[in-house]
Amino acid sequence: MPTAIKETTVGELIQELQNLPQDAPVRLKDSDDIAYLIVGFQAGSEGVTIILADYESDDDDTSEE
Repeated sequence: MPTAIKETTVGELIQELQNLPQDAPVRLKDSDDIAYLIVGFQAGSEGVTIILADYESDDDDTSEE
């Protein structure tokens, strides 16, 4: 079943999240159940872009510098 695409505003997002504990971790999952971490935000003339990284790629053990 395809997932509907819905844009939301910052205000709507805050309204939805305000009853959760402030220290609750936030992860996003796509329709294939792949999880992503929010790593940043970027404001622009067309709104806010949330920057994601693969949940698995947050592993520091792979770096050998």
